[in-house]
Amino acid sequence: MIALYIIGGILLFLLLLCLLPVGIRIKYDNEFFLYVSVGFFKFKLIPAKKKKIRVSDYSKKKLDRQKRRQLKKEEKKEKKNKKQTEPQKEKKDSVLVSRLKDIDTAPDMIDQLYDMLMIVSDKFAKRLTVKVFQLDAIIGSDNAAKTAVIYGGACSLAGCISAFLDQHMNLKKRNEASVRISPDFLSEKTLVYADASMTVRIGGMFTFLFEIRKVISEIYKLLQEDTQNG
Repeated sequence: MIALYIIGGILLFLLLLCLLPVGIRIKYDNEFFLYVSVGFFKFKLIPAKKKKIRVSDYSKKKLDRQKRRQLKKEEKKEKKNKKQTEPQKEKKDSVLVSRLKDIDTAPDMIDQLYDMLMIVSDKFAKRLTVKVFQLDAIIGSDNAAKTAVIYGGACSLAGCISAFLDQHMNLKKRNEASVRISPDFLSEKTLVYADASMTVRIGGMFTFLFEIRKVISEIYKLLQEDTQNG
């Protein structure tokens, strides 16, 4: 009976783990911000918190520890430099690299890699929920003609982004998903505001990896096989 309770507890834990959402938020407003959330916990990665200077950081023990770490780093660098100076065996290109280098096989290889990338992105995007997506840009430059060219390119890119969001991703709040691009021929500087918040469940990541296992194995084979075997 105890064994059944233990198994049930493990299964419940795995179920809760699979339902746990992992999120990322990217924001740009004259400064770049990056947040990562796991469940109810949120962490700011960029910009990093400024470390407070304390008197205890300059104690003798900590200074000695830093000195030992520095010596270890220097020793590692010396070993690495010695390895680089030693004559090394010539490495053979993998099938992937050799086909990309060959002008005859490169187009087919690029098409194959593109198809693989589309499979991976499509499978992943279906499990990704976009909560907020905002991109506002006012295009400006030192030349009116240059502004017009940049504005045209930005509009094309914005159209691609909007189409990709509509076709592949689950938009939780469609009214908050917006891409607005406008030119300002009097301004000499481009102003950009971006805010994107996305979440994926851990269980969705496991199923995603299971679905693309064939793609991973194909790429791995191409990277592992040398030109003699390929």
